[in-house]
Amino acid sequence: MFTVNGESYRNFDITSAKVSFQWNPFNSDIIHENGVSEAKEGFPKFTLQLSQSIRNNIAGDFNFFKTDFRTIHRFNHNKHSYTEVTIATGLAVGDTPLTHLYHAYPNNITKETILQRFSVAGINSFETMYFNEFFSDRFTTLQLKHFVKPFKITERYRPQLVLISRMAIGDMRNIERHQNIEFGTLSKGYSEAGFEINKLLFGFGLSFAYRYGGYHLPSLADNVAAKFTFNVSL
Repeated sequence: MFTVNGESYRNFDITSAKVSFQWNPFNSDIIHENGVSEAKEGFPKFTLQLSQSIRNNIAGDFNFFKTDFRTIHRFNHNKHSYTEVTIATGLAVGDTPLTHLYHAYPNNITKETILQRFSVAGINSFETMYFNEFFSDRFTTLQLKHFVKPFKITERYRPQLVLISRMAIGDMRNIERHQNIEFGTLSKGYSEAGFEINKLLFGFGLSFAYRYGGYHLPSLADNVAAKFTFNVSL
């Protein structure tokens, strides 16, 4: 239930407008007869998204504004090894229901054992963070990925090790508005580290992550996530 301005909502309508910008200032493009294609991928890249929800008498119960920003940068060490840094931030202002707040990209289901939680790893998600465990109206995440030079087993079989570290911090104003549900806000800072071994067989690989720091759980198994990955080159 969402309680705001003296009213409580179990169901509500949202009317919103959204605009997004993508800026890749260091990309090299080629113009040809069929349009424009990317000749060289450059970094850093920048993404900005602005959203405005409008209260009205037809299909809009709340006024709130959201701004989201992300930047990606890559440091090339040599032809086959590089480090990728991704920073994402978000801010929601106004009467924002829980459905439109930030959850910091969780990717872990609530099951008892590690094998029961075995699923597909995401690209930028927190593999040890459980769904609906955290919500914030302002947050920042930092992700570091170091891609090691692929292991040359044969000419065609070259698995690659990726070392990963992820961090998130957030908070929420007026948390009492969101009732009949329990969650955290990332105010203590969330941390996980792990690795992937990609392209082990037909594009499939394995991912392992461990949760530590302010939100470390009492049971060791609850802090561990094992997933499979899938990578394909087009």
